[in-house]
Amino acid sequence: MSNSAALRQTSPTRRRPVRAGNTTRLRVVGEEQTLKKRSPLMAKIVAAALVLVALIVSPMLINTQLAVISYQIHDDQVELAQIQEDNQRVQSQVNLKSSPEKVRKAALDAGYVPAGETGYVTLKTSKIEGGTPPVPVAKE
Repeated sequence: MSNSAALRQTSPTRRRPVRAGNTTRLRVVGEEQTLKKRSPLMAKIVAAALVLVALIVSPMLINTQLAVISYQIHDDQVELAQIQEDNQRVQSQVNLKSSPEKVRKAALDAGYVPAGETGYVTLKTSKIEGGTPPVPVAKE
């Protein structure tokens, strides 16, 4: 076959008639379609805004919390200093009242007498050897 014969045989085909069941209806694109197209972009913008707000607010919250903790530490240090001062005052009172002179005077006032010399008991004889009995001391 020649070229011209091949060209003659291929003629434009006729279009088949479109059936009514297969047709897609054309419709007006409304706001609903444009919102669907914008929603991924809007979601990205909202997400970026939320991240930006979080990045701005979180250091402020951290700094505020640090300031609150700092004030609590200061208050605790003041309270600790007061307690240590009270403890030193009580310790000095204990030291004054536990001095040998004060203990001796308190014991005499309570009716105690100083001990005499130490003696010992002999088991064979069952007698106390050595030592002296306590002697009451006149109050000073």
